Amino acid sequence: MQEFASGKLVIPSLPEVIHRIQQAVSDKKRGTQQIAKLIQLDPALTARLIQIANSSAYRGAFPIETCQMAVTRLGLRTTRNLVTCLVMHNVFDTSKKSVHKRIRELWKHSCRVAAIAYVIAQINKGLLDPDKALLAGLVHDIGVIPIFYYLADYPELFEQNEFVDELISKLRGKLGHAILSTWQFEQELLQVPEEAENWHYSQGERLNYVDVVIVAQLHSLFGTDPQNGLPKLTELKSFEKMSLSRLGPEAGIELLHAADGEIREMVQMLLG
Repeated sequence: MQEFASGKLVIPSLPEVIHRIQQAVSDKKRGTQQIAKLIQLDPALTARLIQIANSSAYRGAFPIETCQMAVTRLGLRTTRNLVTCLVMHNVFDTSKKSVHKRIRELWKHSCRVAAIAYVIAQINKGLLDPDKALLAGLVHDIGVIPIFYYLADYPELFEQNEFVDELISKLRGKLGHAILSTWQFEQELLQVPEEAENWHYSQGERLNYVDVVIVAQLHSLFGTDPQNGLPKLTELKSFEKMSLSRLGPEAGIELLHAADGEIREMVQMLLG
């Protein structure tokens, strides 16, 4: 933490394309054509954005064939958030062999939580932006990356799983908040890394992105070993805020299970 405060700690940097898209979207003189031209500088990104525009989540009456058509269908703000999501995999990449596997596992977990968060926001219609919920899910563990980078210089510590888990538990929130703040993310997303695993989180009566990520995080652990000792979904204050909880505990959970196909589709698009 001292090295972070003094600027010595290596933290992930936001890909340049995100800065360009954010600036362009904020400029009212720029339209869909100019935004599309910026995205088209990256052919792989263009192809994936078109794929998402044609996915079940955004599909319209006709197929999307060009980047500009995709931007028009999605809208500028959704395009900005989705571009951020689609290039986020670069942040979860490293040339350090000792941590590469762990960071890739972290990315896969983040993709699944993000996809579930997206679907939850869709189910709770009108309360939150699904694409922003997707982004919140992707960055909820962003504070773990600099910890892995740091531990790469101390390979003997990496073998001590309990120590690593305790270190992550203590520092992930502070580092995650600081990284998102450095990236100039919106205020409503800054709290996500700090509270993503706080099952007792209860703030305000309105559903927010922290609530969605908490529920998505717990749902992602169903059927896994770490599920032992975790609360039931219906015990979460965050779940109680959701419109799907009013269907009754079983119906709400069944609705999430019924969306498994859409969740898998979104995970595959994020993984690329």
